[in-house]
Amino acid sequence: MLGFRFHPLQLRFFYPPVMIALSIFSQRALRASWSCLFLVALLLLAMTGQVGAGSWTGTLQDGSVLKVDPGSRRAMRYFNGGVAPLWNGTHRLDDGSVVIVRDGQAVPTESMMNSWIGEPGSEPSMRERFCDQLVRKVCGFDNECSRTQPCVLARQLLSMEREQQRRAPVGVGPWPYTPSSSECQSALSNPAFPACAASTPTEQHTACKKLVDRVCGDSNQCESGKACNPARQLLQMESDERLQSADPQALTPTGAECEKAMTNAFFEACQ
Repeated sequence: MLGFRFHPLQLRFFYPPVMIALSIFSQRALRASWSCLFLVALLLLAMTGQVGAGSWTGTLQDGSVLKVDPGSRRAMRYFNGGVAPLWNGTHRLDDGSVVIVRDGQAVPTESMMNSWIGEPGSEPSMRERFCDQLVRKVCGFDNECSRTQPCVLARQLLSMEREQQRRAPVGVGPWPYTPSSSECQSALSNPAFPACAASTPTEQHTACKKLVDRVCGDSNQCESGKACNPARQLLQMESDERLQSADPQALTPTGAECEKAMTNAFFEACQ
C-alpha cells in the first residue's frame, strides 16, 4: 500500500479543484484507496485541458507558431521561447494560406471559424470594451453616422486603445484596460458623443424601435400617449444591451419584451 505525503509548500501548486479533493479526502483515506489518486489525476487533466483549449494554432513560414484567441482574436507569435503580439499586415503560413492582422487582431479565416464552432466563449464580450461601445453608439450599429465628427473622434480613441492593448503584457488578458479605455468609458456619458440618430431601413428596425413606431407614430404624432414614453425607455434599454452584445443584431432580453408588448393592450397602436 502506497503512502502519500505532501509538503505544505507543494500544495499551493495544485489547481483549486485538486485542493478541494485533498480537503475532502484525508491522508488516511488516500492511503486506503487508489480511486482517490485516480480522481486527483482526472481533475488535473481536466484543468490542464481547460487552460489550453480554444486557441487556433498555425505555423508561420519562419517556423514560429501563431495562436489566435477565439474571444479576443488577438494574434500572438511564439518563437525561440518568447511570445509577442504579431504585427499588423499579411502573414503567410507554412501551408500557403494567409492570415491578416489588423489592430492586433486576426481576421478570422475559414480554418479558424471551423475550429471555433461549438466552443463556448468563442464570441468576445463587449461589456468591458468601452471604445468599441463608443464607436457603436456614435457611428451607428451599421455605420450610419460614420462621417460625423463624434464618430471620427471615437474611432481615433479606438485606434489608440488597440495600440495600447497591443503593447500590453501578454498575461493581462485579451482586452486590457488602458488610458484610452478610460477616456472611452467617460465619453459614453458625455453629451459631446451623442448616439447616432440616423434612420435605418424599416426592415432593419429592432423590436423596440418597431414598438416605438407603433405607439408613438412614425412622425411622433402620438408622443403624448401614455405608452409612448415607456416604449422609448424600452428602446433605450435595448440600445444599451446592444452596445454590450457580441452580436448587436441579435435579439436582446429587452427586445424580447418589446416583441411581447406588441400584443399588449397597454401599448395600443397610434391612431
